[in-house]
Amino acid sequence: MVKLRCQSAQGKRIAPVRASAGVEAQYYQAMHAMLRRMHKEVLNDLAKAYKAAEPQIAQDASPLARLVKVMDQLTAKWRKRFDDAADEMAKRFVKSAQTYTQSSFQAELKRNGFTVQFKPTRYVQDMTSRSIAENVNLIKGMSDDHLKGIETAVNMSVMRGRDLSSLSEALQKQYGISRRRAAFIARDQNNKATSVINRARQTELGLKEGIWVHSSGGKHPRPDHVKAGKDRLRFNLTKGAYIGGRWIHPGEDPNCRCTWSVIIPGFDDD
Repeated sequence: MVKLRCQSAQGKRIAPVRASAGVEAQYYQAMHAMLRRMHKEVLNDLAKAYKAAEPQIAQDASPLARLVKVMDQLTAKWRKRFDDAADEMAKRFVKSAQTYTQSSFQAELKRNGFTVQFKPTRYVQDMTSRSIAENVNLIKGMSDDHLKGIETAVNMSVMRGRDLSSLSEALQKQYGISRRRAAFIARDQNNKATSVINRARQTELGLKEGIWVHSSGGKHPRPDHVKAGKDRLRFNLTKGAYIGGRWIHPGEDPNCRCTWSVIIPGFDDD
């Protein structure tokens, strides 16, 4: 691909590409829909089994074997469902993030007088494949931890002789934990995918430097990220910025919404 250069000796800053709130919302909704279906079915099936076992629980008997069997069946069923859905869910998300990121960058380039058509490349394919694999693992991990949390809640309820109402409350609490985790995955991975894809396309165009742009959107901003934005820290796109004793890229740290303004060099900057 042709390297981008300004026609003048002076370089030009291109407005940053920010992660799409729409892509994030769609990804969260997909994960949440699966979680909601799992939670509803698990709650219903466990409620039936637990209600049948409540007389034994009240008499300090041990109905745990029956509940464990129900839980094992539910775990196997939903683990397979999440395993089957995770790959397609991750692919759809990464493709959406890639499409949005590339079209947004193209639009900014066009606004500044540059026309670029992106084609599939091995480098970008490698980056998206890694992102897909990471998200598949995150989706499976989320479902596994949710099911383990349910199993723990059931065991604790039986051992402490609690009624169905108490168990339902514990399961609802676990559902809330998993729902917040899905929201974090969607937000964090959307930032990361946008950063990785945008950086890959920019380096393919021969662009080498960017200026750190702090997001100002988080509740707990990192002081060193705030400073990098305030100082308009200039960094190498491949190496990253040296911040807090580490080489990092915007959007790389957990929950980081930072981005950058890429620099198109002048014709004599090489």
